[in-house]
Amino acid sequence: MQFRFGKRTIKTGIGVFIVILGFAIFHRGNPMIASLAAVFALRSDFETTVHFGKSRILANTLGGLFAVGYILFRDIFHNTSVVNVIVIPILLMLLIMLNDAIKNNNGVVGASAAFLMIALTVPENQSYFYALDRVVDTFIGVAVAIMMNIGTKPATPAEIAVEVEKEISK
Repeated sequence: MQFRFGKRTIKTGIGVFIVILGFAIFHRGNPMIASLAAVFALRSDFETTVHFGKSRILANTLGGLFAVGYILFRDIFHNTSVVNVIVIPILLMLLIMLNDAIKNNNGVVGASAAFLMIALTVPENQSYFYALDRVVDTFIGVAVAIMMNIGTKPATPAEIAVEVEKEISK
């Protein structure tokens, strides 16, 4: 077993540190969604990070909108357990179908996670603004991931060949 401590690992740790510190300084609450967005979006270079970041923002926005839909059902039916048992799975299936229809397949898991995290953790005394705040958290996490990769470029084929040769010679 070989452990690697590379640049992406360091950038990810620093990115999550920045998210958590920022949330603590600005009393923003739980940094879970922003931290996860930073981890999911952060890739080895700037271009790939922006690509995954866009997908993550779209996915979490959709997940947040579907969570607002859930909150609406929850409020209409006075927070009965039937709403959780029936409405959450139906909305989840519709969310997956929508991501597939708009060709955001990379965002299916993120959208589903955002929807479920928001819908299943929204405090009873909070509602629509809670969902909106969690979507904003995603923007924060993705922004930190992009910031961590400003100036990084994708590896060239020659650089990849050198890395492969190193691995083969081990």
